[in-house]
Amino acid sequence: MTEPSPFGLLLRSLRVGQNLTLEALASRSGVSVRTIGDLERGASVSPQRRTVDALAHGLGLDAADQHAFLRAARARPRAALASDGPGAISPHRVFDFSGRDAEIDEALAILYGPPAPDPQRPALIISGAPGIGKTTVAIEILERGGRTSGHHNVFLGLDGFSSSPLTPLQVMTAMLRQLPGAEQKPPADLGEARARWRAAVDIAPVTVLLDNVANEAQIRPILSICAGDVVVVTSRRSLAGLEGVRRLRLGPLRRQESISFLRRLIPQAVTDDDALGEVAGLCDDIPLALRVVGNRIASRPAWTVDDLLGRMRTSEDRLRLLVAGDLAVETAISLSYDELDPRTAALFRWISLIDGRTFGAHLAAAAVRSADLAEVESRLDDLTDLGMLEARGGDRYRLHDLMRLFGRSKLRMTVGPDEIARRRDHVRSWLLGSLERAGAWYEPMREPTALGRTGRGFVSAEAAAAWIRAEVEHWWPAYTEAAELGDDAVVCDVADALHWYSDIWMTWGNWHRFYSLAASAAQRLGDPAKEAAQLGYVAWAEIVEVGDREKAVITGRSALAAARGAGDSAQEGWAQYYIGWASWTLDRLVDADGAALAAIDAFTAAHETTGLENAQVLSSMIKGKRGQFLESIAATEATLARVRSTETSDSLTGIVTQYAACLDLIDAYVAVGRFEDAMRIGESGIAIARSLNDDTRVLLMMRRHIRALIHAGEGEAAIAEADEALTLLGPGSSEAFIFERVRRDVSAIGTLRSPGTAVESA
Repeated sequence: MTEPSPFGLLLRSLRVGQNLTLEALASRSGVSVRTIGDLERGASVSPQRRTVDALAHGLGLDAADQHAFLRAARARPRAALASDGPGAISPHRVFDFSGRDAEIDEALAILYGPPAPDPQRPALIISGAPGIGKTTVAIEILERGGRTSGHHNVFLGLDGFSSSPLTPLQVMTAMLRQLPGAEQKPPADLGEARARWRAAVDIAPVTVLLDNVANEAQIRPILSICAGDVVVVTSRRSLAGLEGVRRLRLGPLRRQESISFLRRLIPQAVTDDDALGEVAGLCDDIPLALRVVGNRIASRPAWTVDDLLGRMRTSEDRLRLLVAGDLAVETAISLSYDELDPRTAALFRWISLIDGRTFGAHLAAAAVRSADLAEVESRLDDLTDLGMLEARGGDRYRLHDLMRLFGRSKLRMTVGPDEIARRRDHVRSWLLGSLERAGAWYEPMREPTALGRTGRGFVSAEAAAAWIRAEVEHWWPAYTEAAELGDDAVVCDVADALHWYSDIWMTWGNWHRFYSLAASAAQRLGDPAKEAAQLGYVAWAEIVEVGDREKAVITGRSALAAARGAGDSAQEGWAQYYIGWASWTLDRLVDADGAALAAIDAFTAAHETTGLENAQVLSSMIKGKRGQFLESIAATEATLARVRSTETSDSLTGIVTQYAACLDLIDAYVAVGRFEDAMRIGESGIAIARSLNDDTRVLLMMRRHIRALIHAGEGEAAIAEADEALTLLGPGSSEAFIFERVRRDVSAIGTLRSPGTAVESA
């Protein structure tokens, strides 16, 4: 007689619980009476998805019950444990195993290394994403360790994705059957199993591999019974609840390991490493995907790596191509996906729309349109625990490309293209709204704590800055897309909000493109005042980022024309300031002086204090370049004192102005021999730069300060500061040679004895 399946038992229980006859459920669901009866009796054990969905609808199940119903339908029937026989057959060791040397060495040290103070070795838990090679690595570890241990191997697959996983007693029964000379009668309980196990392994030690564990409860008693034995556990879940164990979390292979693996798999692989490296990248360096690709090519002698590579570059087809016989990446991922509850599965599908290497929990919440951040974080943790998402520290996560492709395929099956487009629009709007709110902490005319039109808020300037830098790979594409779509008002608003922040993140490298898009948007809006402002920002980027000062003068003049057209004195002042600044760098001092004075007049008329202070510093810099150092010092000292006396001295605009004044004063003080003043103002300037968290400014001020130290005869202090600068730059920096040369030259001179000994390389 056929035994009912778990799904059949569940179906009958739900039907009877609602007092439904077979005919009534058939009427509600549209599924025939015969089909329902066959399922309940176990005559049919593999219902189609549409049948399961129809029955769930007919039973009126909610989302959670539907998920359990579907899992039961998908569960693979389990054969009863044999009354005799070995209990399990261990997978074979692969002959072409490649890579993982660091991970295996770590595992061997845990399992077979010198004993710790506690003689009982901990079990090793190997976890990781689908297809990452957990079982293969575990077998390799035990094979290498077994060369010296001589232990008998006990292997058991625990079928972690079954709807009715093995109980601990069933696990112990199967393990006992694999011991040489063990009794075949099953133990009555775990106590008896413990006694029989310990009696056997104390005489003949064993090595245990428990593969594909479902959860902590399934093996917690087993680990207690096997305490002191060599035990390796694999699971897609992290099994974080287990205590007294060691963990090995497997990630993708290193790229060179992937290339070596592909070369072992593909006899005809004569392609260079670049092509194999691209294949590995398209496979996410996931061992299962690499094996599928290698097997596909190796089984087709006429194929080359380039043949498959050309097809794999079409991202939407990549998962479909990663199939070789009964090996399929999509199937491996599906086993984990099917474990998810409906809301976590929905989150997984929606975050697949997020491009970029990493993302934060707030962005994930935006993708799923949830206001409950704590719930989203909990579900992200669930995805991480199951190996479908990689935690990168803090609240950062990474969704690997193959997972993203899988999620998008499921998303297209679940919702239509219109809803996907609407959700993309929402995420873009959220990103740009958040970016404006982050910039508001640095833009003087904005209230940072006010609610934005969309997006998230920030509790501090530091939090805002951290978000800007962490999420740049998301908001920058969103910004460029908004510009392409003609969302001009938003583009200009966001660019204006980032204006002052860009001045303390000059190393980003995309500010010229950023502000050029905003200038074009302002022009399309027909707003000359906005256009003047954005063109001014473009000129700033051409000076500090692009280094094209000639172009900056031209752009500044365009900004000036737009400002005059708008009748905006403040923007006219800023345009003149950028013209003067660029001209100063080009040594066109007459043009620079005229523009600086014009900027002072325009800012005075507009009552624009910040601009006026910057223009006055520029005017002093021009005097210094003309050799009028005493006049420059007097003017800059007056500006610096005035800025420090105002209520806005601690604001970003005030701090940036003070920084510029310190740079100018150091040069002027050194020029007139006031070395003590130069050193003092240099120390102040370095502190200001550090308050901005801007290493570029710190290093620039250090160069000036080191020069003052050298002129003052403080050689040892100059060398120490050069060393500090080199540490800040880090290895491989293109600017390190400057400080290295300073250090070398000062060391060659020896201890400087008198002020005025100069090393001009600073």
